[in-house]
Amino acid sequence: MHDHLAALLRSGRRAQSIHGAAIKLGCIASTFLCNNILVAYLRHPVPVDARRLFDEMPRRNLVSWSVLISGSARLGALAETFVLFSDMLRGADRGSWDRPDSFVLGGLAAGCAHARDIAAGVQAHACVVKFGVDEDASVAAALVDMYAKCGRVDSSWRAFTLAPQRSVVSWTSMIACLVNHSSSGYHDTALVLFKKMLVLKVWPTNATFSCILKVFDVPELLPAGMQVHGCLLKMGTEVDTALGSALMTMYGRCGGVDEIARLACRIRHDSFSRTSLLGAYARNGYNVQAVGVFREMIAENVAIDQAAMTSLLQVCSSMGHLTMAREVHCYALKTFFKLDTVLLNATVTVYSRCGDITGAETVFNLMGKKDIISWTALLTGYAQNGLAQEVLLFFREMLRRGLGSAVFCITGVLRACSTTTNLAAGLQIHSRALKLGIDDDTSVENALVTLYASCGSVQIAWKIFNSMSNRGIISWNSLITSFSQHGNEVAAIQLFDMMQEAGVCPDDFTFAGLLSSCSRMGHVTQGCVYFKQMKEKYNLEPKMVHYTCMVDLFARAGRFSDAMDFIDAMPCEPDQIVWEALLASCKVHGNAELGRIAARKILEIRPEDPSPYIILSSIHASVDMWDEKAWNRTMFDTQRARKDAGSSWIGAQELSENIFDAYQVGVT
Repeated sequence: MHDHLAALLRSGRRAQSIHGAAIKLGCIASTFLCNNILVAYLRHPVPVDARRLFDEMPRRNLVSWSVLISGSARLGALAETFVLFSDMLRGADRGSWDRPDSFVLGGLAAGCAHARDIAAGVQAHACVVKFGVDEDASVAAALVDMYAKCGRVDSSWRAFTLAPQRSVVSWTSMIACLVNHSSSGYHDTALVLFKKMLVLKVWPTNATFSCILKVFDVPELLPAGMQVHGCLLKMGTEVDTALGSALMTMYGRCGGVDEIARLACRIRHDSFSRTSLLGAYARNGYNVQAVGVFREMIAENVAIDQAAMTSLLQVCSSMGHLTMAREVHCYALKTFFKLDTVLLNATVTVYSRCGDITGAETVFNLMGKKDIISWTALLTGYAQNGLAQEVLLFFREMLRRGLGSAVFCITGVLRACSTTTNLAAGLQIHSRALKLGIDDDTSVENALVTLYASCGSVQIAWKIFNSMSNRGIISWNSLITSFSQHGNEVAAIQLFDMMQEAGVCPDDFTFAGLLSSCSRMGHVTQGCVYFKQMKEKYNLEPKMVHYTCMVDLFARAGRFSDAMDFIDAMPCEPDQIVWEALLASCKVHGNAELGRIAARKILEIRPEDPSPYIILSSIHASVDMWDEKAWNRTMFDTQRARKDAGSSWIGAQELSENIFDAYQVGVT
């Protein structure tokens, strides 16, 4: 009878029903049947019923103890697991049953890995050696995994190298340990280990491939990632949902969007794969496709986790769509009982990038647990929205709380110092970057070049630029813009020539600086050549800032007919800044007729703006058109317009004197 009941358990019947039938039929004395019921209880899991049955068993053997100890360890009840293990050892000493075997000790090590308890793990390792099961392949794999999950890479590597037999589980655990470490050196070792595994003909499993794919996380590693993909296909590995998700994540990080679309059509999707697909599209700027995936998840009633919501907020941030961001935030609040820190950090970021800094502050202030990313997100938001003084005050608060200064924090504060031309505070931040050892980070170097250039210290900016080992387009643009703004237009153009010789492709900001330099020097012909090169040579679509520079280029040179022809030929409607550039040149050259046209256009766009009346009045006065000046003055008074009160950054300069008063961060 007990064999029949055990067969019913294996067929999927409820453990409680079989347990009740066993008691009713008097089969509970069968150790074999009780062990099977124990397995069923722990598989579902029902640990309370399993422990009650274990305590009621009339006879226990090694299997009984092994099942309960390994099951309790797998469920994370580590304290209870060690109590059971101690009781088992006492019974073994009395000869009631055999000593612990590899199944028990492997389960014990797995429990320590689940609980991330290194002290208990070391004790389990000692028991493994004591009872002579350290040569067992499954136990060795459990020890490698235990040390890996506890963050002990060296101990994990030692357990791996000392194991006489290494199963594919050991190789996979060791590779996972190396891959999950943040150091790129460990990633290289993981790749070497993976290649050695293939040489020794230890064939990787789906889990092995999923682990090694995490190494490829930048576009430069896309070819290597595709080689691993080809390897698993050549080996005939079935791409299940988990492996397909890992492949889509890898291609998303490396920019292989075409492969993502092909994979998405071939695998069977679940919640995890849909989230991976959404994240891959969001990371690569395919916003429409990402939103489409999210809509499919809702339509198909797929479970949506907070990682998917975080990716969707990234889409909103990329699109600058504040309304959508608020809708996503509300959906997350409605769906989840509590939002995790990662999702809240993404919410702060998207509100900041969409210009709703008040919303970002509200989310930040309501966060229960803030990490350094939370603080950095809001500080960067202040910097992106031009709130330089708030950046300095917020950074001071971070220092008072003893928070570390991440690279993004330093670059954000340096950007604020650049905006306010606050060299005193910038020098202190530069000193802090030196002390933290992050002064050679490319983003920090770019921010320093911009800081010193904006503050007029062009020679220091040039010195930092020359010392940079990795000069990107941002580095070149910072220096070109700085030379252009501080009267070194010739140097800006020469720097552009050097940039081309270095093989760096210019972007929109580069040409904005060049056109501005040509405008100030009066080099109309050269400016027209640069503007033409944007589209024909570099395939860059001119933006409003470039059109403004061209209008200013013609108007400064007194070529007003060319300026008006250029405005008429623009593919888009000119904005206020274009007309203001024309009006400013009309004031210089005393062109009252064209000045009236420009002023009228500005007032159509912004009727409340008093500046056109003021500038037009100055033009009329300069050409002795006193009646028109009087009319402008009358209109000015009628609308009660007035100049905005002037402001200066002296307050910010004073703020910098005490922003680090508790830290004494001076430049040495």
